[in-house]
Amino acid sequence: MFNPPLLFPVRMQDKKILVLDETLLPWEEKYLEVLNLEDALFCLREMKTRAFGQVLLYFYTCQLLEEEYQDKSTLADLVAKKFKATRPTFDFFSLSSLLKKSLREDKPLSEIIATFLDGFDKARRRRCAALAEVLPQQSSILTICNINGELIYLAEALRNLGKEYRFYVSETRPYLQGARLTTWELQRAGVNTVLICDNQAAKVMAEKKVNAVVCGADRANLQGDIINKVGTYALSCLAGIYNIPVYAFVQYPYDFSIEKVGIEERPPQEVFMFLENIPDKENIEAIYLSFDIVPQELISGWVGLEELRLNDKRKWK
Repeated sequence: MFNPPLLFPVRMQDKKILVLDETLLPWEEKYLEVLNLEDALFCLREMKTRAFGQVLLYFYTCQLLEEEYQDKSTLADLVAKKFKATRPTFDFFSLSSLLKKSLREDKPLSEIIATFLDGFDKARRRRCAALAEVLPQQSSILTICNINGELIYLAEALRNLGKEYRFYVSETRPYLQGARLTTWELQRAGVNTVLICDNQAAKVMAEKKVNAVVCGADRANLQGDIINKVGTYALSCLAGIYNIPVYAFVQYPYDFSIEKVGIEERPPQEVFMFLENIPDKENIEAIYLSFDIVPQELISGWVGLEELRLNDKRKWK
């Protein structure tokens, strides 16, 4: 099985962090060197890494700076605060709490992080196996954005069960993570993949070409609400109309009000990403709210790191 680089797009090497520049994929695989906090914040701000890459970057930045701080708990909170100011919708303080809890074990920070990442990867494999069990014998899965290589694990789990599978990948405007990242990694892994424009989702659902929607979740609460890449809410609404189940990969949900989360508004000019020939685009008013809130009633199941929880209130045929 192809080992997708997006599973672990950030890694530690000697005393520097290497960040896979996701804005260059699929044309070029290039790693950026992070030598200090400002370098890390640049990678966050410029979308060089996102999703699980942000988690990795947070932990490795703490490891990079540990010699400068005697109190590791103070370091964990400081890095979370700086990261949060740069990407406000992502919950870096949960990572800080997780790290501070592990620090009580009085082990080297590098060992704590390595243990966490190994456990997290094993949990990702288990949850893909759990989801594969409930997906149809002939699975036709629509997805959005990129779930850091985890769809490769899902395809592997489906194959181990003798199930047939195909992935429909929504292009995911404006950064085109679906077109550039998910399609690239699935095809390299030999997975049957179909790329669609974002505005084709309703049509492929109406034509019964898909029978499940699978997405990630940047945040999730105990009530079952999630926050994910903008476009997820629209897909979930459409799936409800066409009686298609929606499954969300979630991690570390806790009790908070989803409506109180600040949704990150990216620079308006990012709407024109990859649109080189739009005349006078600097003078066109645009808006880019980069995340969606999806209420729990639109989700059929939450695929957590420990369990798969189905939503009995969400009915589909």
